[in-house]
Amino acid sequence: MKKKILIILVLMVSLVGLTACKTAEINLSDYVIEERNNLFSAQDDLYTVTLSSGMREENYDLDGEVGSLVPFGVITLARNDRAPLANDSYTYYLKVNDESFNGFLIQSPVDNTYSVDIGESIANDAVVEIQITFTGYSFNQPMACVSNDFSVNSTRALEIANQELQEDLQNVMSDKNVKIEVVMKIMKDYSTDSNSYYWYVGVISTNGDTLGILIDANTSEIIAKKA
Repeated sequence: MKKKILIILVLMVSLVGLTACKTAEINLSDYVIEERNNLFSAQDDLYTVTLSSGMREENYDLDGEVGSLVPFGVITLARNDRAPLANDSYTYYLKVNDESFNGFLIQSPVDNTYSVDIGESIANDAVVEIQITFTGYSFNQPMACVSNDFSVNSTRALEIANQELQEDLQNVMSDKNVKIEVVMKIMKDYSTDSNSYYWYVGVISTNGDTLGILIDANTSEIIAKKA
């Protein structure tokens, strides 16, 4: 009887050891500091205007901690040929259901666009109209929520990224002093006339390592991966 009890105890200790060695899965959703979860768009023959909204960290700081989140909604004006916009005064008037926003767009320091954050997250089913005026031109269009047509929503995109990057995440965070932050964006392929949209999930670590994945919003295919 004593021998049987000893064998059971040895087995229990072995199981505890195996459980302790198993690394817990890292959940990217615990580290999201910016998530763009929808995209409205309008265009004419020369220009495209987008409105992307979601939640982001109020005071961004690469410290591996998710601080207070605030809503945002970014209006962006770009030429269809992606050429630089003229240096001009771009005023906007945005109507979202019964609420209106107005002001000036600001030149982007990183690309050939002008944009502004209205500080509000827009519902997917909102009725949105945009007017942008500048020297000799007026852009006045209703905006459609193109992300409503995506087969892959932001939640599913994050799940795919979590699965595909798990091994790399484990390597990055094997050092317990290293923390990560995650950003999610919607991107469009402007190299062709197709309406191809992608979810981009980027991971930034406090030691400088970066991971990223680009997911087709309609097929869930992984287009590119940086690990």
